[in-house]
Amino acid sequence: MALALVVASAPARAAVDLMLTGAEGALADNLSAHIDTQVALESDLAGRFYRDQVRESLQHAAEALGYYQAQFDITLEASPEDWQLDVAVTPGPRIRVRRVDVRITGDGADDRVLAALRERLPLRAGEPLNHADYERSKRALANEARQRGYFDDRFSTAELAVNVEAGWAEATLVMDTGERYALGDVTFSASPFRERFLRRLVPFESGSPYTAGAVADFNRRLLDSGYFSDAQVETRRDAGPPGRVPVRAAVTTRERNTVTTGAGYSTDEGPRLQLGYQRHYVNDRGHQLSSQLRLSTVRQSVEARYEIPLADPINDHLTLSTAWENADIEDTSSERYSVRLARRQTFTSGWTRTQSLRWLEERFSVGVERGRSRLILPGISFSRTRSRGGLDPDWGDQQRYSLEVASEPLGSDVDIARLRLDNTWLRSLGKAHRFKLSAHLGGVATSDFEQTPTSLRFFAGGDQSVRGFAWRSLGPEDDNGDVIGGRYLTTGSGEYSYGLSDDWRLATFVDAGNAYRDPSAFDPAVGTGFGVRWSSPVGPLRLDLAWGVSRDDVPFRLHFSIGPPF
Repeated sequence: MALALVVASAPARAAVDLMLTGAEGALADNLSAHIDTQVALESDLAGRFYRDQVRESLQHAAEALGYYQAQFDITLEASPEDWQLDVAVTPGPRIRVRRVDVRITGDGADDRVLAALRERLPLRAGEPLNHADYERSKRALANEARQRGYFDDRFSTAELAVNVEAGWAEATLVMDTGERYALGDVTFSASPFRERFLRRLVPFESGSPYTAGAVADFNRRLLDSGYFSDAQVETRRDAGPPGRVPVRAAVTTRERNTVTTGAGYSTDEGPRLQLGYQRHYVNDRGHQLSSQLRLSTVRQSVEARYEIPLADPINDHLTLSTAWENADIEDTSSERYSVRLARRQTFTSGWTRTQSLRWLEERFSVGVERGRSRLILPGISFSRTRSRGGLDPDWGDQQRYSLEVASEPLGSDVDIARLRLDNTWLRSLGKAHRFKLSAHLGGVATSDFEQTPTSLRFFAGGDQSVRGFAWRSLGPEDDNGDVIGGRYLTTGSGEYSYGLSDDWRLATFVDAGNAYRDPSAFDPAVGTGFGVRWSSPVGPLRLDLAWGVSRDDVPFRLHFSIGPPF
């Protein structure tokens, strides 16, 4: 009773002040993390109990990192306002892992993914012992097994033997994966689509080995299809026959019709208005219909597209489109009508192949020339776009290669073969430095260049070409000085930008190139300047001041545009 009175009457002091010496790095961090300094010690007796607890905690913390022979000199002193805890550490030798034996039995014994993981586990022979590496290795094996459908996995042996005197440790992990489950039947919630079409969205066959990746890919494909505003793919092992995992897709169909409007501005075209309509599903087979109207001071167009999903509704489409466009740019004007049938396939490599057949009729004037051509153009293109960083990427590249041909024996007014090669490359060094390089090459072989429509000729100059010159103002000229377009195109650009903040960048650039009639006549125009970049909520905004330094009169252009870099 007397002791209780003494404890009760002693004044409480604030949290403990810790001074740790003799340990560095991970050991010091772990030791400090295991000492609770947010305690109020009310007496010397409480202090002694606390000091004993600290010693025990420090021993566990040191052993967790392989310091089994660590010693601690602990001093706890009281002052009128707080307690001072001094810990002097003598780490001693660290235990090293002598051997790691990891074996997998059951259906997963020959699983190459599990075998590869076994070689990458955190616990490695020859390394200092860290108990956390041992636990992480166990979790990694168990998690990967369940991701691959071994839901009955267990460790028949999980041992970590430590010989303190000899200074070594040995780990033995034997995991019995049990049977590998298979993906079962797939069912869908109510939707307006026929069952046969929905099953083409499933990326696996019923009865194939289970992987969590296949289930996640199914969920992603449902969302990427454009038919659903929400999709949740669920699996329930207890709802199917033994060894099978039924899959249930709960989908919410999006609104059937969407109308979009937009406005923008670029130096090339000036103010732009856009009106779009899309019917996301025309029927229960997933067909889609869309149309778009674009208006600017120099170009007006209307396009309608009917899209039919093929065997793979995400990556394989057949598209029938028709379009009208009227353009009046610099020294050229044209009105053209086209109908195009195309098949677009995207492969796992990220490349997209488009095979097309286009009927084109174009009336055009260029300088003093007037022409009208009717062409049937089979074509093929390959493209790939990669990017990271959202609307304003800091890494990426785009490649596009296309070829179209026309032949008089096949119903065209003129023989034409048109090749176009485009590359853009974007990389960043840290957050501040960003580099963008691009190159554009093109060529037209034709039996009659005067009958080649202006839409198939090459021009240079403008926001996306050689800055400092007006849009499509560069190329071969006629006797009156009017730009009539060229057979060939060669342009390149280099740009460096420096980040002032998360949203603003300063840029400087050099562009060079031209369109030309004959390779010997290539005379590159050069534009250079500087500008600002703003990552606006609707996409990157670019404002450039550019000078055409290759001309004696040094034309100046203000270039303004909104949109991704490629």
